[in-house]
Amino acid sequence: MTYGFITTTLVIFLLQSVFLQYSWSWMIADLSVYVKYLLWILIPYFVYQRKELISKVRYDRLFIIISVLFTLGLLIPYLLGLGYQTYDNSDAGYKGYFFANNDTSFAFIVSITFTVQALIDSIKEQTHRRSLFLGGLFAGNFICLVLVGTKTGIFYGLVTLFYLLWRLVKGIKRQALMQQLFIWLFSFFGIFWLFIQGFPLMIQAVEGTYLRLVYFYHLFDGDLVRLISSSRSDFLIGGMSAFLEDEWRHFTMIFGQGFEYRLANFGRLGLIEMDFFDTLFGQGFLGTSLLLIMGAYFLYLAFQPSKRSVYSLALVVVFFYSFFAGHVLYSALSSTFLGLICGGIILTEKE
Repeated sequence: MTYGFITTTLVIFLLQSVFLQYSWSWMIADLSVYVKYLLWILIPYFVYQRKELISKVRYDRLFIIISVLFTLGLLIPYLLGLGYQTYDNSDAGYKGYFFANNDTSFAFIVSITFTVQALIDSIKEQTHRRSLFLGGLFAGNFICLVLVGTKTGIFYGLVTLFYLLWRLVKGIKRQALMQQLFIWLFSFFGIFWLFIQGFPLMIQAVEGTYLRLVYFYHLFDGDLVRLISSSRSDFLIGGMSAFLEDEWRHFTMIFGQGFEYRLANFGRLGLIEMDFFDTLFGQGFLGTSLLLIMGAYFLYLAFQPSKRSVYSLALVVVFFYSFFAGHVLYSALSSTFLGLICGGIILTEKE
């Protein structure tokens, strides 16, 4: 299946190059896009080929190491007063020296997902030092999501925080009375701090993001769809028209318009920043069908009875993020994260 996916994708690229008369610069630009796109397939295939060897190590620790590195990579410049804001020409958010806003937010969303699951498992196993370390890492992940200041990142961080508090209070069975008392007190004071001090501090941290949202709310005349989608709804309508009305539509409906072709001919409408639609317009119905088949395959593997894990949850979160916010399938960083998650799903297979 992997060979078929990769081969068909490359055939689509070659047919686009010939039929749409790509220049060398267009071919090189599109080739770089396809290389990043194929990462999420090549990584789990590599894991599958070396499954016995990789199964001997703690694969899930890779995500904790990545979580630590990303957290330090954002917090250290922030504490030193260095780096850049998330959005250009505004005080909204902070991204340190990371390049892309959505990629950075996505990295912390994946990181906090694995961190919170590792923390819950650690508390269950009563490994106190590890629990303390993971608790600090979780706090760092949450602070970083607030600092980056994207709508999706802040919302997901809050959902994860409330999930953790709920699991601490109700979901974890404990045998030691003192540990149970500590968890209850920690949860109580955590919730108390969140309402008394946490929200004011968070509001202060995201004040620039809030002002930016208010500005665009008034600019869009209160249109919440445009606000929540960051105008992607407008780009989608315009991009769909450009796709359906293209002079080569008999070819492009099946094989797509490529990526540089769309940017050169349609400008900002050539990039929707919603991965499903960018795939539809860029690779046509054939490429989109391949994507849906591979996505369904990994979802099937992830949600087989008795094989559900943190990778299953992470895969659903990634697909939702990819559909609504984009910047997953066509970003090297995010596509690598997706590939690692799919690799973890492969490792849960016993046969």
